Amino acid sequence: MRRVIAVGLVATVVMVALLAAGQAIDFGFFNLRLRWLNTDTHRSVFGIASLLAQVAAAAASAWRGARLERHRWAWLTLGVLLVGLVLIRALTTYSASVAGPPLACGFGLLCWLTWRDPGASRAVVWAGLVLLVTSLLLHEVGAASDASNASDYTWGYQVLTMIKHGAELGGWMLAAIGIVAGLKGRDAPAVGAPELVAATDRVSHPV
Repeated sequence: MRRVIAVGLVATVVMVALLAAGQAIDFGFFNLRLRWLNTDTHRSVFGIASLLAQVAAAAASAWRGARLERHRWAWLTLGVLLVGLVLIRALTTYSASVAGPPLACGFGLLCWLTWRDPGASRAVVWAGLVLLVTSLLLHEVGAASDASNASDYTWGYQVLTMIKHGAELGGWMLAAIGIVAGLKGRDAPAVGAPELVAATDRVSHPV
């Protein structure tokens, strides 16, 4: 579990840093002409990466539902809900009134499902949710600016873009990592379990 979390955290930090660097380069040197680096569109490299991170969270939820008896249908429902949100993000213009309610349901369901997970994996999932809520709020704060193309050409707007889209990408990556790590943590034997089993066997079957 710890290895999954460590590798996932490094990958998340690297991806978010690359997103910010790409946006800064596109604005600072190319005046936003490199559409494949502009995170304001889902057709950019990091826009696609963010969608794929959400798909990964959906897949992790479905995989966990397939592996567990407890709350199986809740995990599978979460996976379907996240896939639906991916389609909303990819095919429509962002709207809090459209995305907000299903996101709130998904976040609440994920908190409930991970409540009894090992502390480390639960912390990763909930950190991801904090980032996603931050991104959602920043999308609302920047909604008026988004309506004006002129505002795109300021460093203030670009920094806001880096933060809100970086939080979105990082949030979905952490959610996927935490969901997988939680299952790994549940599968791992408890510390001292082999010794306890051996001692019980010796008591039950003395030489």
